[in-house]
Amino acid sequence: MKIWYEHLFGKLDKQDIQVVKVWADPQPQEYEDALAQGFVQLDEGWQQVRAVRINISKFIGKAKEPKTDPDITAEKITGTEAKALMDQLALVYDSYIKHHGFTMLDPNPLNEIDDTDVVWLYKLHGDLIGFSIWSVYGKCLDNWQMAWNYADFKLQLGKYSLWHEVHQASQMKYDWFYLGASYDRSCKWKSSIPGFEWWTGSKWSYDKDAYNSAIQKDIDFKIVF
Repeated sequence: MKIWYEHLFGKLDKQDIQVVKVWADPQPQEYEDALAQGFVQLDEGWQQVRAVRINISKFIGKAKEPKTDPDITAEKITGTEAKALMDQLALVYDSYIKHHGFTMLDPNPLNEIDDTDVVWLYKLHGDLIGFSIWSVYGKCLDNWQMAWNYADFKLQLGKYSLWHEVHQASQMKYDWFYLGASYDRSCKWKSSIPGFEWWTGSKWSYDKDAYNSAIQKDIDFKIVF
């Protein structure tokens, strides 16, 4: 697996600062190993990030089922099938980013759904209220997007979908449930998940305090243009 570096920015005259992205070019048989070394697959390639993953067996032994509406249904479809529902997915995703105050990413993550991806649809009384997307690599899966419309906070769909999908992954004999890059306030909750581990840049750690400290640095850091 080739590792390479993108040197974006630096200061040397009065400060010693370098901003560098780290990339990998794994072969398909190396994808699982790339995840285990802190890389996630993005549209540009595999990038080194502060990643979070769940030890599925530990989660199953400790996590309690969140309360939600008993009428919520979950349906698993392929990425190919999801592409035919793009208008419905886009409505949910738009509500999701507006709720969080996020900026729409470019390219739109929905356009990155691969035919081989697994997509979960969550419906209430027949109406689509949320979705989740997996990419599968060997005995691991990367849950790189979950979104719901927050029409009723009591549904706790984010918590319920995670519980449901990790149990489904366990039944399908997967070992690790990856949750992608983990930065800033929106990712602080991940340390509360049973079976939580985070990639420090050199190893996987169980240290929740160190993770939360890193997240707080993200929150406190201000970018001025």
